[in-house]
Amino acid sequence: MIEFTRVVHRSLPLYVGAGGIATASHYAVTTIAVEAGHIRPVLASAAGFAVGALIKYWLNYTVAFRSTARHSVASVRFAVALAVLFALNAVVFALLNEGLNLHYLIAQVATTIILIWPGYRLHRQWVFRGAER
Repeated sequence: MIEFTRVVHRSLPLYVGAGGIATASHYAVTTIAVEAGHIRPVLASAAGFAVGALIKYWLNYTVAFRSTARHSVASVRFAVALAVLFALNAVVFALLNEGLNLHYLIAQVATTIILIWPGYRLHRQWVFRGAER
């Protein structure tokens, strides 16, 4: 139990930080593509999402979890985890926004906070499973 607590105390803040950096990268690419590149917003957002996902994968693999898993395995699992978390985001957001009638921004912030722990566990225990150095 002490080992688990030590690992979580180190890797959870790094996981959250990686998510913040990835999100900032997504928004930066989107904004630059729209404003400077005159790219349609939907395409710009897709490009931003891809850049953010690559950054999040790299930061989680190398920094948060210090994984030694093969990229051929971890990258596929990472893509599956993104799909699962995307679906969970939609469900939780809909419940908060439409079910509880929360303002969409409040619902999104709450959804993000709610999904931190399941996302962390999914990445730590499956995507980069037991491969921390």
